[in-house]
Order: sequence, then C-alpha cells, then structure tokens
Amino acid sequence: MPADADLMPAEVRELLDRQQITQALYTYCRAVDRVDRELGYTIWNEGATVDYGDTIFIGDARGLIDWICTSHEQGVAHSHQIANIIVTFNGEQAYSEAYINSAMRMMHEGQLMQVNTRGRYLDRWSRQNGRWGIDRREFVCDFDEVHPAVPGSIPPRLTLDRKDRSYVLFAGEL
Repeated sequence: MPADADLMPAEVRELLDRQQITQALYTYCRAVDRVDRELGYTIWNEGATVDYGDTIFIGDARGLIDWICTSHEQGVAHSHQIANIIVTFNGEQAYSEAYINSAMRMMHEGQLMQVNTRGRYLDRWSRQNGRWGIDRREFVCDFDEVHPAVPGSIPPRLTLDRKDRSYVLFAGEL
C-alpha cells in the first residue's frame, strides 16, 4: 500500500486491496501454466502452508510450486482459470474463496489424456510490508474427470516456459 493509504477513504483502500488479491490469484494461474517457479513463489508470504489433500500435496507453499512445476513439465498443455472470487477483510488479514477450473493434457501409455478438475481455493491472506500474500491455502476438489483426448484442428501455440508469447508482450516487445 502507498504511504498515503491512510488518507484514502476505506472503500477505496478495500477496492485496491481486493484488486491486489485478485491479481495474485491470476498470477498463480499464469505461473503454473507457464511453469514459472519464481513467479509462483511471489504470491505467498514466508512460511505459507498448503493442503491440497493427501493424494496431491500437503506442505509448504514453495514445495507446492516446485511439485506443480515439475509435474507440469511432463504435460503437453494446461490451462488454469480462476472465477467467482469472494474476499472478506479483517484488518490486515483477508479470506478468499476462488473457484478453479484446471484443464491439462498429458500422455499416458501412448494415449493423449484430458484431465479436468473443478474446485475451490480457500485462502487466508495477510498484508506484510504493504503487500498481500497467502499464509494458508486449502484446495477443495469439487469434481474431476480423466478421459482420452481428441485434439482439435487448431494446434497449440503455448510454451511451458518464459519463451511464451505473453512474456514478449509484457516486456513491451510484441
């Protein structure tokens, strides 16, 4: 928050805080889709913990990002979207629920497979040094499905690294 944040009306400060939290959630999706560990680390506060369930990952947030990026490097393509973001504030703490839609393509025993997961991130946030970061995340899986995939007629143009065209765009070179 800027030094003059105390001079802003509370409603304006809350809108800015809500936008910073929303941007961090979007950044998480970008980080895992581009397999960008350093970007993924930026949304968490030091010591943050996660619980994605016994079959996925329970531990520290940095370990989660490493685990996701390592597993996503083995995939063909993936796309994560966040929606229905609800944020409540309690001073320097906030709580959010965000719906997640994850679609991944991967090879399994020579067959292209589609994995779709729908669920919610339940996050506890705190503002530290003027920046909102996640202290704790719980992933709630609402449902998922795995089935053989039949590629469409439009070939993917993504890359799973910082060579993706979005990095060129944000560098002002596109």
